[in-house]
Amino acid sequence: MFSEELVTVGRIVGAHGIKGELRLLPLTDFPERFKDMDYLDVYRPNGSFWCRLTINSIREHVGKGQFIVGVDEIVDRDAAESLRGGLVMVRPQERVELPDGFYWIDDLLGLAVVDYDTGNNLGTLVEIMPTGSNDVYVVETEKGKRHMLPAISEVVKEINIDNGFVKVHLLEGLWE
Repeated sequence: MFSEELVTVGRIVGAHGIKGELRLLPLTDFPERFKDMDYLDVYRPNGSFWCRLTINSIREHVGKGQFIVGVDEIVDRDAAESLRGGLVMVRPQERVELPDGFYWIDDLLGLAVVDYDTGNNLGTLVEIMPTGSNDVYVVETEKGKRHMLPAISEVVKEINIDNGFVKVHLLEGLWE
């Protein structure tokens, strides 16, 4: 099981060439982050630590949405292939800083959802569903019922990560 303290930012999807370069698929909205990294901490799919790799070169794999990464510890294709499926993970403090008003999904999950108008606790934010136009927050009540709320400014009035809550204004028909 993965440590809650780690965030997956990439996956090794195979080898490139015969000199042990890795093909790295970014799993982040900020793939440029890899160009500033000195090493990759690689974890097995089951969450256990695999290895730390020192980056000596990195370039975009044009048209593939991937990076080609050279590392000091791997010098042949077979060794690179053995890392296929490895997950590149970082600590939360190593994540890219978001602009004001934007939040990491894992920071939002588990927050209390409070009615902006009455102060009543509505439940817990348990899931965020991307829909294309806006996200949808899934709120689970104490009785286990789930409600979906659009993550739009007319509904979401305040997000307070430090104090652990989201205040929402319930438009007519939204909470039935």
